[in-house]
Amino acid sequence: MRKSYTILLALVVLLFTAMSVQALESKTIERHNGESASANWYEISGDTTTSTYLSVAESNYGTDVYVEIYTYGPCSESWKSGYMCTQDNVFKASKKLNSASLSEVQVEVYDCYTGETEILTIQADWVGQGDISTGSYTSRSKSGDYISRTSESSSYRDASATGSVDGLDLGISSYASLSNFKNAYMSMTK
Repeated sequence: MRKSYTILLALVVLLFTAMSVQALESKTIERHNGESASANWYEISGDTTTSTYLSVAESNYGTDVYVEIYTYGPCSESWKSGYMCTQDNVFKASKKLNSASLSEVQVEVYDCYTGETEILTIQADWVGQGDISTGSYTSRSKSGDYISRTSESSSYRDASATGSVDGLDLGISSYASLSNFKNAYMSMTK
């Protein structure tokens, strides 16, 4: 009988030990996938040069749009920039980086020289050109009972872009690119 109690007590202690180990263990996994596109346009009109930069990124959180327009000449200078984030389906990109499209969005921009703000309507299309470059990265670290792992992979392709600001055609970009990415992060504490 005493032997049965000893075995039962040992099983209870083992059960509580296992439960406390599980209670101390925590695990977090995050995954992020997305696509992005960017482009630069330059226009020279007389003594005035205008540089327009557009960047669009779509991820699990939504679509981020950033625009920057810098105009300079002998008599005036302006530097407008703005950012917006939306859950609306305004950006479409092919998984193989063949093309992408940003439907019309309105972005509030701030001119850092004048302090004025205005709303601009932005639209753009991209067409992939050339070969696709890929890259990946993996890391693992351990410190005591803490373990973390990170893995990232991305693809990149040069592109040509067309677009407009407030209905004014920007022409063909001087530089453009398309990319997509996959990131995963895991951390665990025992």
